[in-house]
Amino acid sequence: MKQLLLFILLFIGLHAAYAQTDSIYVRNKWCAKADSPLLFATANNVIYVYSKTIKPADLVVKSLDNALKIGLPEIKGDTISFMAMPYPKLGKKMRLAISSKQTKKVLRTVNFSSEDAPQPVARVGIVSTVDVSKKLLLEQTMLRASFPNSLYSYPYRVKEYTFKTRIAGRDILLPVKGCYLSKEVTRVLELAPVGTLIEFVDIKATCPECSARDLPPIKHWVR
Repeated sequence: MKQLLLFILLFIGLHAAYAQTDSIYVRNKWCAKADSPLLFATANNVIYVYSKTIKPADLVVKSLDNALKIGLPEIKGDTISFMAMPYPKLGKKMRLAISSKQTKKVLRTVNFSSEDAPQPVARVGIVSTVDVSKKLLLEQTMLRASFPNSLYSYPYRVKEYTFKTRIAGRDILLPVKGCYLSKEVTRVLELAPVGTLIEFVDIKATCPECSARDLPPIKHWVR
């Protein structure tokens, strides 16, 4: 009977521990995949920790390794947030411990990995090929900044660009403020015959808390 009672108590304790662990969620705000414990070297990482059952004031976050540096945590609503930066040269482990402030017990340990964030590039809407039909071009409305082949999703936005082409022996240069394809650009695209080379040059993009930066030019052939 004592053994049965001990087993029941142990089962309840383990179930409660797993329930607490499962109720604590951790994500990198600027990672496109919410459940991926991924950090981006030399980039912006904001970690969110929140729980459906535990108040944020009752939790403590701590880095367990020199390869993971974290900033001062802040509480807003039901969420703890803080900056994080990976330093893989200092070690392979990048562990974050989330503990109970009252019991000091570790409720969850998150093992982060890291990768380099590529340089941002711009593209015309959803166009992904060099050769593009006029119909598809005219369906696009703006230049978008993105990080190719990466889950990094920091919100860069095209600030300005110059549209460049040559039609019927005439060079056309149209400076544009903002990210949208202007009416003038759209009119030229409507007139562009098959085989026309169109370019978007002098592209500048900006993001929150950063200065404008130059992005590589875009070239497309109208097909």
